[in-house]
Amino acid sequence: MGSAPVVFVLGDLMIDHYLWGRCERISPEAPVQVVDIKEESLRLGGACNVMANLRALDANVLACGVVGDDEGASQLKDMLQNIGVDISGVFEEAGRKTTKKSRIIANHQQVIRVDRESSDSISADSEIKIIDFLKDRLDSITLCLISDYGKGVLSDSLTKEVIDMCKSAGKKVLIDPKGKDYSKYRGGFLITPNKKEASIATGIDINSDESLKSAGVKLQESLGLEYAIITLSEDGMAIFDKQNMIK
Repeated sequence: MGSAPVVFVLGDLMIDHYLWGRCERISPEAPVQVVDIKEESLRLGGACNVMANLRALDANVLACGVVGDDEGASQLKDMLQNIGVDISGVFEEAGRKTTKKSRIIANHQQVIRVDRESSDSISADSEIKIIDFLKDRLDSITLCLISDYGKGVLSDSLTKEVIDMCKSAGKKVLIDPKGKDYSKYRGGFLITPNKKEASIATGIDINSDESLKSAGVKLQESLGLEYAIITLSEDGMAIFDKQNMIK
């Protein structure tokens, strides 16, 4: 794979589906808009968007996650392969739906979003496949990136085992978290919640530099991280290294 880093990306794999059209009338059947679709496109979403960004930076990407045994899975894998992502760690699970979020946009305004997805935890068999796959590839990867969207792939037990395996092998784990309880991410190298997510996870209302520092230090210390980064939208980000904050 050359000298470029090999990034193992584990997370919730998604497709973003867009339908653009025009609305010039209301349905006679119900008080809703009738959208005449003019254009349609598929884009990589969730952890797949992370992979696309990494490929744009010329990193080698090893995808890992679980999809359904449906048309969406075929579309998603084809899209990843087309940008040069290694999909050998993408596993299909019978009865599961590949996450696909369809947005209907009429006259430049989003009218509705329709989600097709399974958010229940993946099967024990799928977890074993992921662990075995990581074991086989652990020596060849540069680092691990966990992209959690709360769609059932990153259970507490799987997340902890992946972090422990990578840490034991000297591989850094970068985490984009989800949910209120971050304990499953303990032992990672870096975590990147936004301000709202960090407030919920720490129980600290972030409304000043002082409260921001308290939340960042709490994340860093309680999870045993090397770094915690809290993203602040238009205000940039705050980086925490032990007791220090860089904003």
